[in-house]
Amino acid sequence: MLKFWSYTIMVLTLLLTIFGVLVIAYAAKTQSNAVMQHFMMQSMFLGVALIGAAILYRIDYRLYLKPQLLIIIAGMMVLALLLVLTPGIGRKINGATRWIRLGPVSVQPVEFVKLLMIVFLSAYYERIGGRVLRWKQGAIIPGLIVAAVAGLLILQPDYGGTMILCFLAGVTMLLAGVGYKRCILLGICAVAIIAAFVLTNPNRRHRLMNEQKDENYQAKQSRIAFQNGGIYGVGLGQGMQKENYLPECHTDFIFAVIAEDFGLVATASIWGAFILLLCGGSVIAFRAKDKQGMLLAFGATLLVCVQGASNMAVATKVFPTKGLALPFLSYGGSCLLSSVFAIGVLLGVGRKTIELEEEDAEPLTRKVVSFD
Repeated sequence: MLKFWSYTIMVLTLLLTIFGVLVIAYAAKTQSNAVMQHFMMQSMFLGVALIGAAILYRIDYRLYLKPQLLIIIAGMMVLALLLVLTPGIGRKINGATRWIRLGPVSVQPVEFVKLLMIVFLSAYYERIGGRVLRWKQGAIIPGLIVAAVAGLLILQPDYGGTMILCFLAGVTMLLAGVGYKRCILLGICAVAIIAAFVLTNPNRRHRLMNEQKDENYQAKQSRIAFQNGGIYGVGLGQGMQKENYLPECHTDFIFAVIAEDFGLVATASIWGAFILLLCGGSVIAFRAKDKQGMLLAFGATLLVCVQGASNMAVATKVFPTKGLALPFLSYGGSCLLSSVFAIGVLLGVGRKTIELEEEDAEPLTRKVVSFD
């Protein structure tokens, strides 16, 4: 069963990423007139992502239990987000400072910080063992680390990334055994703080008012794309919304482009792919041999699936616009790398679980053979 789901997840990831590269090439052509540039850049990111995922797949996840490595991971999260806010290093786009310029490419650290937070918390809770029931070790210490990282994200500002990070951390704490009452209390505090920042931000408040009045331009154009696409779509590259009507069509709203060109058949298939990823990731997580493996696998699964569901909900106007990319499909190296890396971590847990199960079965097999 584990091998079946591991292969299924691997195939789905490859299909989604390859399809994403092809869609991006024509979705961006009218906005930049650089089809090959987008195709080559995304293909390069995909190659690096697959190499990184292969390395993570081979790493024994119990390596992350080393205290020195935990300190390094925590430091990397904070340092990366501090660099974003450093003048001359961080890059500001559309009123938000979320990128670091590295030569010809821009990196969005929050995409990697989400995965690092899952790695950190899963190893941390494995190390403290039964002390998870204590307030200090179980809730306060990890809660302060999550709060520090979330605070740096709010300063960018990146409210969508903050909510995803807090949600992933909350689920990890709950599964680790912190207790639902403590998790609810921490969740209420997080929601109250984020809401306060959102309501005191004039730009964000204005966007929420536009959502309530149905005046959000991107959301309207996205809805038109879905209406135009119908069940079977208008055909590859034939959609009109990418002709400078729908902003960010090859990044945050790639799902709307797919809906217009390929219709409900394609969008339902993408939903189905993410549901299968969630099912397969859950099987791997709950078959893991220890708490760390379970938290790591389920956290990596949720990272991909929750962000994917959030992006598709924004494109279909269920959620207000947040600036979240669609894993595997949206243009951009940061999201593609972190999403494929998360799959590599997930499959690595599955690989180790299969190895341990085979080791446990070996003595019994030898006894049966000798008996015959």
